[in-house]
Amino acid sequence: MAGPQTELEGDEAIVGLMGRHILRGEWPLFYYMQPYMGSLEAYLVAGVFALVGSSTFALKLVPMLGALLYVGLLFATGYRLGGLTAAVVSGVFAAVPPAFLAVWSLKARGGYIEILVMGQLLILLAMHLGKRGGVGPRGGFLLGLVSGLGLWTNPLIVVYLIPVALYLLLVLRRRVVGVWVLAALAGVLIGSAPLIGYNLTSGFATGNVMEGGEGGLDNAPDYLHKVLRLSLPILAGLVQASSSPKLFGDALAANPANRGLFAQAVSLPFFLLLLFGARRLPSLLRGREEGERGDLLLSLLMIAVPTLFIVTRFREMVSEPRYLLPLYSAVPLLGVAISSLRPSLQRVAAMAFTLVVVFNLVSVARLDPKLNLPDTAVGSTEANRAQLADFLLSRGLNRIYTDYWLAYPLAFESREQVVPSVMSGGFNRYIPYAHQVKVALNPAFVFIEGSREEGSVLQRWKERGVEARRERISIYSVYWDARPLDQARP
Repeated sequence: MAGPQTELEGDEAIVGLMGRHILRGEWPLFYYMQPYMGSLEAYLVAGVFALVGSSTFALKLVPMLGALLYVGLLFATGYRLGGLTAAVVSGVFAAVPPAFLAVWSLKARGGYIEILVMGQLLILLAMHLGKRGGVGPRGGFLLGLVSGLGLWTNPLIVVYLIPVALYLLLVLRRRVVGVWVLAALAGVLIGSAPLIGYNLTSGFATGNVMEGGEGGLDNAPDYLHKVLRLSLPILAGLVQASSSPKLFGDALAANPANRGLFAQAVSLPFFLLLLFGARRLPSLLRGREEGERGDLLLSLLMIAVPTLFIVTRFREMVSEPRYLLPLYSAVPLLGVAISSLRPSLQRVAAMAFTLVVVFNLVSVARLDPKLNLPDTAVGSTEANRAQLADFLLSRGLNRIYTDYWLAYPLAFESREQVVPSVMSGGFNRYIPYAHQVKVALNPAFVFIEGSREEGSVLQRWKERGVEARRERISIYSVYWDARPLDQARP
């Protein structure tokens, strides 16, 4: 929370701004300017802001508390599957995680850690109902409510819903149909009410968006190879993720984990755990085994997560595989595997797991903060943005055009005294800001000094005969008094 690796970035700042706007009386249903990823996290943030005031620290308290809850839920899953040993392995791994989980546990990006929490709740609930041998109205309603809330919060919940449904179908067999289905449907309707209501009045906009983009079975083997070659090493902490393809490529080229068979070997534990969890599937299918089979449920999850990833529009994100985060929910399988060993081998496994935890700490300590931000915001920090905001406000330049990844952190950290409009790196997510800048008589233009965005605009200005005053503030270039203004605006 206090380190540079948790520097506020543009998408997080949007959630913080939504929290502020909720306290002012706005009622967003989704993350601004998109018909999916519900605003649950923003409402939780608004509650924290109402209690302690708005700040970056207060914003990140919400995912942090979710991450702590996730630790407890993984501990509980391990305990249910394999007793105290499995619980400790699961809980410690979540509490001292690899760098990727550590970073994304503290990102207020619209519900990622919340989905891990909801997904783990669904896993525990399904295991409990499987052991009981039936669902019942109360269990069905809880399943439906958590599922519906997850569907509104983030479509990523689907990677949990499919394995849970298959698991209950296999374990309950003929008892899978009953009154509980109606209770579950009622829970789904209540939990996803904002999503359903919006789509009924918008021509099913959510479905239309989710259908767009690249996906399907085309090139699926190639993307599976990328998952094994790049994404799994990132999840293991061997390689640092990045949303910048260039920065990621440069870092990967210098990383020992990018060496031939070593990189491929990272996939081996994944497949071993998958086989361990699914070892009793044949007897279950033949009807020789009933009751709780939670290890099978986690194996189904391990299959569903990468499979759905490589056939959806999100499969391009192999260098920042946030849609593979639910794979961490299968960590209790590791605990169960260790607890099932003979005592002599358990001691060896315990030492090996201790080395894994130490490596997790090292992977966090070695994080390069610049890889956690897009390349259009490299070098931008809360401290130098404060310098920039002070300069802008002192000159009366409180309406600015800038890059997406600078715009919203500036707005949030300046308490919306600096109002931005996006001219590169993304699009305007809050239209009232864009309008205020559009009608401003003397907007400023702000860039990372020497960036390609600055070069592109200066070239366009030269072609259009635009002149402007310029000042350098820390790493930023600020232009104002641009004339003719109509030719300077994007």
